[in-house]
Amino acid sequence: MFDGQINKILKPALYVLAKKLSQFKIQANTITFIGFFLGLCCFYFTVNGMFIYASIFLFLNRFCDGLDGALARLVGETDIGAFYDIVSDFLFYSLFPISFIFLDIENAYSICFLLLSFVATQTTFLASAWLVEKNKLLISENQKKSFFYIGGITEGFETILCFILMLLFYDFINYIAYIFGTLCWITFITRVIFIRKLLKS
Repeated sequence: MFDGQINKILKPALYVLAKKLSQFKIQANTITFIGFFLGLCCFYFTVNGMFIYASIFLFLNRFCDGLDGALARLVGETDIGAFYDIVSDFLFYSLFPISFIFLDIENAYSICFLLLSFVATQTTFLASAWLVEKNKLLISENQKKSFFYIGGITEGFETILCFILMLLFYDFINYIAYIFGTLCWITFITRVIFIRKLLKS
């Protein structure tokens, strides 16, 4: 919901850093892979209840996710780069919640509900992109990415905020998972309605 505003704030700083990296011939895919490795570190620390370290690596993972996009736009976007970016993001978005099940099996019900809600939002996200591309619908400049992007009330910023809250307020993790999962289902419904109206028009 706030991704657009956040991106406008971070874009100048990310551009400066991306320009520095491009001078050293560092590829955007390299940043993507580094970011995913940092995400695996976040998973490890969360499983072991080391939430401070997990928070640090969560931040680094998300920072790399923003940086690789900025670098790709600077040196030239590629289809394989977009593929790596999406796959690594979706894997991390699954790995992070699952880490709390490894930490305590009593978290299983709420985390499974959250993961199912992620599947719902991710499938509508990708299906919407495919349908729009298939039907050659016009994409506005502010939505210009490697694929068509439809927002919602639970986007990247809100998801990371949820993850941070899960680490900071672990005692309330089940409530957080159920609440955010419900918001994801609302996003799912709004996307379905949006696509139906778009295709009918």
